[in-house]
Amino acid sequence: MTVAKLSRPQKRQLGQFLTPRFLAEALVNGLDLTPQTKVLEPCFGDGAFVLPLIRRLMELHSGTNRQRLEQVLQENIFGVEIDRVLYEECLARIADEFGSLPKRHNLVRADFFRHEFRDDWHFSPATSMLTDLVLFDVIVGNPPFGGSFDPAIEDQLDSEFGVRCHLKIKKETYAFFIVKCVELLKLGGQLSFICSDTLVTIPTMKGLRTFLMNEGRVTVSALPEFSPETEYSMILLDLRRSGPTDLVVRDRTAIPRSIIELTGNRSWGISPSLAMLFAGPKVGDLMVGTSGMTIGKNDLFVRKVQGEEIVEPYWFEFVDERITLEGERKRARLGKLSHAREAEILKAEAEGRTRRTVRAHSYDVPLRIRIPHPDYKPYNKSNGQLIYAKPDHVIFWKNNGEAVLTFKKTGNWYLHGVGGQPFFGREGLTWPLVAGRFRTRYLPPGYILDSGSPCGFLKQNVPKDELFFVLAWTLSPLCAQVLKSVINHTVNIQSKDFERLPYPHWVDPVEKEKAIRQTKDLISRANAGQKFDFDSPEILELGRFFEFPQSKTAPAP
Repeated sequence: MTVAKLSRPQKRQLGQFLTPRFLAEALVNGLDLTPQTKVLEPCFGDGAFVLPLIRRLMELHSGTNRQRLEQVLQENIFGVEIDRVLYEECLARIADEFGSLPKRHNLVRADFFRHEFRDDWHFSPATSMLTDLVLFDVIVGNPPFGGSFDPAIEDQLDSEFGVRCHLKIKKETYAFFIVKCVELLKLGGQLSFICSDTLVTIPTMKGLRTFLMNEGRVTVSALPEFSPETEYSMILLDLRRSGPTDLVVRDRTAIPRSIIELTGNRSWGISPSLAMLFAGPKVGDLMVGTSGMTIGKNDLFVRKVQGEEIVEPYWFEFVDERITLEGERKRARLGKLSHAREAEILKAEAEGRTRRTVRAHSYDVPLRIRIPHPDYKPYNKSNGQLIYAKPDHVIFWKNNGEAVLTFKKTGNWYLHGVGGQPFFGREGLTWPLVAGRFRTRYLPPGYILDSGSPCGFLKQNVPKDELFFVLAWTLSPLCAQVLKSVINHTVNIQSKDFERLPYPHWVDPVEKEKAIRQTKDLISRANAGQKFDFDSPEILELGRFFEFPQSKTAPAP
């Protein structure tokens, strides 16, 4: 894909972040090509990679310009592009530079996941099986990032590409592109992709990282610049398909796989200098991380505390709603229902069955309700404060949340689960989901959990003081470094990121007790109204407890 402007809705749907031509040419010029090389560009856009490939490959053939162009387009270059406008623009650019295209060529307009290039049956050394698929020496390009799958084949694709090495491959366009392309490489073949740097650390890409390490030698390099079209950081991923590897090279640093395995999420962000931190227990050995609940319409049930009261605009009524096939389809994932489920619903509809639902009605004059109140529970909305904060939101939770849970159960399919429900009301830690580092605070008992503020809770029989020790650890500069360089460098901090943190086993027991006492004191001071930030002397002092002893190898700054 190259620099061209499409309407934003279409770009988002197709996951298009178009490659500058200078970058595509530089990548193509670094490929090892011969007159026999078969090259695939699985999303070629208007030809950023295709045109420099044609130039290079034509230099390797003999004959007239016309003969060389025919050889390259019929024997060497294969490509797929889903976007009609970009496809036609690419063919027009080829014709402008090299002359009209031959009647037969291998540049097709199609969905890459619906198209296969076929050939005579042959034995594939990469799979040890007979196949009629064309296998490639080189696959190059910039796969779509964050795009949408065709709903008609989405589940099929998840079944086909969603698991490798007994691990989940995230249902993300660039991830599925990579899996399919690697498996279309010949043994010894090269894949060279520009892709999102989310591949390097985020937990949901653990399966893809494992798959790549099992397929060949992996090199990843940060791109200092990509394109004004996106602020996302990008990397160059290079894989030589040669079987399992015992190291990954990241920005010219060799990282042994044995160190990568220590991280839990098989992060390529680990470095030898940080390896010792991961050699001991993890925070997840003592605590469980969890997300909270997605309500679907917070305005109906969540109220901001104003002083010592809230304003309640609604009252709730439970009614019986008729079950219909049309209604159930609207709630179903991708609007699809199995034949058996449709038959059940049609029977229920014919019998006039109903489902209990909840409706909100506005008061003529909103009520002012003093908090605390038995019908409301503290709600763990993200607020970004450190150490501790008094509850600033509550949720309508009469009869154990009957109205909220009924609303979710009768809503769209993705609302039916109640995230974090076993931990509602428990004492723990919490932090904002979206943040540059942990902004952790103590969570007293009694809260209902919100999806925007993940939480951590002690496992059974773990001493309570560990809660305060881990709270102090998460606020330290070293923890911030580990989180953002190894565990998850994006601005999302998931509950599993929390579990994968190394537990600070290097802290002396005496110093550990001091850190716990100071943390408890800070919670008391925060409860009395004092606020802290990362520059507060008290927070900086907590961080010093977790610095590496001088006798050990210190982590890189």
